[in-house]
Amino acid sequence: MEWRKVSFGKREVCYEVTLNNLKMIVTADVGPRILFFGFKNGENVLFHDVEEKLSIGEMKFYGGHRFWISPESKDTYNPDNSPCKVEEEKDKISFISFDPITQMEKKLSILEKNGNFIVRHILTNKGKTLYPGAIWALTCIPPKKGIIFFPWGTRGDWQLKKITYWQKWGGSSSTNIKSSQFVPEEDLFLIYPSGEEGKVGTAGYEGFVGVTTDNYTFIKKFNYMEGALYPDDNCAIEVYTSPNFCELETLSPMYTLIPNAEVMHDEEWILLPYKVDPKNGYEVRKILR
Repeated sequence: MEWRKVSFGKREVCYEVTLNNLKMIVTADVGPRILFFGFKNGENVLFHDVEEKLSIGEMKFYGGHRFWISPESKDTYNPDNSPCKVEEEKDKISFISFDPITQMEKKLSILEKNGNFIVRHILTNKGKTLYPGAIWALTCIPPKKGIIFFPWGTRGDWQLKKITYWQKWGGSSSTNIKSSQFVPEEDLFLIYPSGEEGKVGTAGYEGFVGVTTDNYTFIKKFNYMEGALYPDDNCAIEVYTSPNFCELETLSPMYTLIPNAEVMHDEEWILLPYKVDPKNGYEVRKILR
């Protein structure tokens, strides 16, 4: 894995990280944010708000991949528009930000495993009091493109399937549970993004969420912790759809962080140059072995 300093869009201080035929661009100007992910000479798998117009108050979305803390609260939207500290080590590069309101430090590290990028999220309580929360890893992808898929059942012989619909949040946002974009297939739950706003989640026992298009298949793989308590009615996987972008979200269990305590959540980013049939769960799971 190698990296070099570059500019990207409106962001002057970024790092282009390459691994085999993969490329990632992370900005240190703000965030941290991963603004690009794809093949070296390919398209951006992520949605990037090039003009940086999307915002809630002073908090800008920027697009790409971001690091939040769940459950969602007013502190979720604290602006993170300040530069990040960059740590360069032999086997990884890290981007560190600090929220003076919550006294929480976020460290986003990029490293390598099995020929893929590992996106590591480390949350540290720098305050003097307890802080409850979970790591929330959100990846923006282009809207109305491809088919989103994730497992929604338990493992083993005793099968249960669960989907949580966000019926109302943020004052005016809601999900139409009868929307045709949500398709509960026998194996994987599928979403055909239509531009509607909505959000769903599930327990996520198998630990993956992805999207497949005519040109590529992108999967985020993580370690689900059996018996742990997750946010939002025990959801480790969440997917948001909207006219501007969709989000593939994974979460860590809930923690109560004592001062100076840290917790970690890893995602393995898998990218293949072809489309898979998400109705065929076996084909998807072969990728993950």
